[in-house]
Amino acid sequence: MNKPLIFLFGVGTALSCHKEELSPANSWDWFGTHDNTVYNYVLISANQVTNKADTNDYQISIQAAFIDSTTNQLSGVNDLTVNDRSILRAGDSTYSFGYNNSPYLEEGLSLFGTNVNISIRGNSMQDTVSRAVYLPKKIVRVITDFPDQVDLSKSLQLNWVADEMNPWRKVIVQVYYYPNYSQGNDPSLPNSIKPLQYNVPDSGSFTVPVSDLQRFPINAVIGVSIARGTQNTAVLPVSKKRVYLFSNSSASTTPLKVIATKAS
Repeated sequence: MNKPLIFLFGVGTALSCHKEELSPANSWDWFGTHDNTVYNYVLISANQVTNKADTNDYQISIQAAFIDSTTNQLSGVNDLTVNDRSILRAGDSTYSFGYNNSPYLEEGLSLFGTNVNISIRGNSMQDTVSRAVYLPKKIVRVITDFPDQVDLSKSLQLNWVADEMNPWRKVIVQVYYYPNYSQGNDPSLPNSIKPLQYNVPDSGSFTVPVSDLQRFPINAVIGVSIARGTQNTAVLPVSKKRVYLFSNSSASTTPLKVIATKAS
């Protein structure tokens, strides 16, 4: 039986508008989210996609599932609310709500840097648990903090909004390869390249060493993501069902071409 896993990721599985094709298999291995015992969870996911030539594009959503590990069916939960908004259940026993479009986008943007109230009701009013989950601040300070290309002749400087309330005190920085875009530029480029990944202090800046960038060839197309998040648990008081509560704030670039300029 395939056990449901959840993934916190910096790029997202569905980016809106013209960025829908920009969805690499880029998942964050953190906070126990690859643990196959996680059947019951609520995820607050907020991602920005940005570069110097574009505007911010946000994907903000609530995703949840409360699934029996044996039957793979909804079990023991009748209602989920987030900041008093009822999150509806789909036919596959999962819950989801997207803030990406008007009139909900401003509501979604207001969640960054706040404690989000999650309430889960089981089979009775007495079997209800409520928790406040912190969604870290937006990553991007100004659009110019993110690159619009990567130059192999110098290190890559990244800047973001530090979050003093981030309980993890770190961010994950990842630099990853787009094979299809890359081979469109140059058919001789490889089918895959192992991504760069760094767990670094949430200080607001990090430099990817020029030596590390050399794994990406000239004319390759790559992306950069930064993410941070939280993990908590809640236990329903009557049924004792344990639910994992995750939040994820991340930002990623649109595809970036790899170049190499000559030193002057």
